[in-house]
Formats: sequence, structure tokens, C-alpha cells
Amino acid sequence: MNNLERFKAVINFEKPDYWPLMNTPGLGYVHEGGLIKLHREGLPEWVNDMDSWLTYWGQWRWTSIYSLGRDEPGIKTESWTEGEFELIRAETGSLTRQVIDNEIIYSMPEFIEFDVRDRASWEKVRDLMTSTRKADVEEQAERLDNRTCPAGIGAGSTWGNARHWMGPERALLAVHDEPDLIREMVEWETWMFDQFTAPLIERYRPEMVCVWEDCCYNHGMLISPAAFRELCAPHYRRVAEVAHDCGAALLIVDSDGKVDEFCLLLEEVGFNGSWPMEQVCGNDLLAYRQRQPNFIFAGGVEKEICNTGNGHRIEPELFPKIPAMLEKGGYFPMFDHALQTIVGFDELCHCMTLLHQICGSEHLGEFPRK
Repeated sequence: MNNLERFKAVINFEKPDYWPLMNTPGLGYVHEGGLIKLHREGLPEWVNDMDSWLTYWGQWRWTSIYSLGRDEPGIKTESWTEGEFELIRAETGSLTRQVIDNEIIYSMPEFIEFDVRDRASWEKVRDLMTSTRKADVEEQAERLDNRTCPAGIGAGSTWGNARHWMGPERALLAVHDEPDLIREMVEWETWMFDQFTAPLIERYRPEMVCVWEDCCYNHGMLISPAAFRELCAPHYRRVAEVAHDCGAALLIVDSDGKVDEFCLLLEEVGFNGSWPMEQVCGNDLLAYRQRQPNFIFAGGVEKEICNTGNGHRIEPELFPKIPAMLEKGGYFPMFDHALQTIVGFDELCHCMTLLHQICGSEHLGEFPRK
């Protein structure tokens, strides 16, 4: 089997020759500070980007289809330091404060002000982010035609982007106080999808269509199911319509937090998958599988088990959950977020050794087995 055939087997609840260990930036890769630490502890220096990481650890990722949108103005920023902090101001009026070298340290920034504060600021953000021309739909043909690995394409966001632009408090209030503004943001996303993404789905017929949302927190959804159905569902249904017409097998949504209620809503709007199934907030893969027997889950392996000193947590995290999920099918094992800056090389080798044993892929990867 090649990776495309394995992917289709998993999606169709069949048994592949081995279970592929999926990886993607932001979910299964590693923060820069963690990569530096791993190099000190034994990771070869040549393992320094996503492709070399996949080779070394015996993982895979899908082929990305890039948007047709080109020449959006973009949001310009300026930055300066004050003491131990870096401040970043955007031309939209947003202001962020973070520790210096935060891309290595990876500490949560302080969002002092956000891009969107009212309709006028939203219109400015919209204009700066709207593409002004389309690329040639054929320019990705050499890479995607006759592929042996599944292809995936992003299909925007709804309330997740509103929260990103407005901040969670203002966005939550806007759902009730300014629903027309949220609706307008979502309609813009759908227009962008129709203009710059739908033609690519029709041309290349990807196996995966992905939406980013992050609309949940550690206890459940940030917005109500009623608000989701009213404000967000039209975008999802439009994406699902195009994707289903073109034979996409997996329509999956990336949302942090506890997604038990959200997964049920996704089935309502024609989607059939969710990741990364964060474990710290209690997502129960086996319970969700029993409730949604035809839904695709990806993730669900607690990233913190690979941190230095946490090796004792690895086996209890993997057994019996991962073998049981593979037995039921429709599941891609992967970490539930990017590996942290305190990841340990010995711990990661131990975890990957066991994952490959569970998945029947001991022949993959170049790391030392533990």
C-alpha cells in the first residue's frame, strides 16, 4: 500500500497494512525551543525541518493544496522592545506584548488590543486580507496529479476567526449584541472559499478538506449550538456541498478544547472528522467512538507524556486506548498538539517505539528504539 491507499483504508474503516502515524505543523511537530533541546539530547542535527522530522520518526503528512488567492495587501506590523518584552503593533490597531524570542520560548502572549473592535475596524481588516487576483489553477498540477499521498486543502473558519480578530470576550458578546457583524465575517469567509478554494477542490479533488475553528475550551463549546447553527452552519454546509460533490472522503475540523458536543454538530452540517482531541480537557475517544460509529478521529495522544521526566506516563496513555481505537477503525493516532519546549529525547524515542509497535510500522523511522 502507498500512503493514499492507507489513508483510504482508514477512512473507510478497513485495515491498512499498517496504521500511518500522521503529523502536521502545530499538532504533531515540535516547537522551535523543543527542537533545540532535542538536538542537545541526541536528535541528529540534520533533523531540522518537517520533512526530515517525518523521515527520522517514521511519520507522514498529506500533500497541501494552496489557495488560489494572491496579492492581498496583508497587515503590516512594527515591533520594539521594552525591558524583557517585545511589543507588536499592527496597522489595524492591535497591540500584543510577549517575551523576547517567544518563537523559541513559546509563552502565551498578552493581547492588549485586537484587530477588530467595531464595524469600521472589521472593514479595514477585511480589505487587507482580501486577495486581489487568482493564481492559475493548473500551477499545482505537476505536484498533485497522479499523487500517491492524500491531498488536503484548508476551507477557512467561522467563529474561530471572529474570536481571533476580536478576542474571545468581544466576539462572545458580539454573538448576542452584533450577530450581523459575525454573520458578515462568516459570509466573507464563504465568499473567499467560493472564489479561491472551491475551484481547486473541483480541479484536484482532494481527499481531505479542513476547517480551523478553535471554538471550544476545556469544558465545551464557547458558543451555543444554537449560535453555531445560525451563524456558522451556512459556511460548513457550503464547504460540504462542494467537497461531497468532488468526492472528498474526510471533512475534518481542527478545534482545541472539549469537543464532545461540537462533534455532533459537525455531523449535522455534513462533516465527518475532528482533531486533535485534546486529552487535558477530558475528550474520551472510546466513548465518542461508541456514540459516533462512523466519525473520523485524529489525535488523542497527550503531548505532555514525552516531556522530560514523564516517561512513566507513556504506557498508561497509549494502552489500551490506542489499540482499542485502531481495532474499531476510522482513527489516526497522533499527538494532540505540537510537542512542547520541554520534550525529552529519551521519552520521545520510547513513545514512538511503542506507537510504531502498536501500529505495525516498526520498520519505519531512523530513531533509536527504546
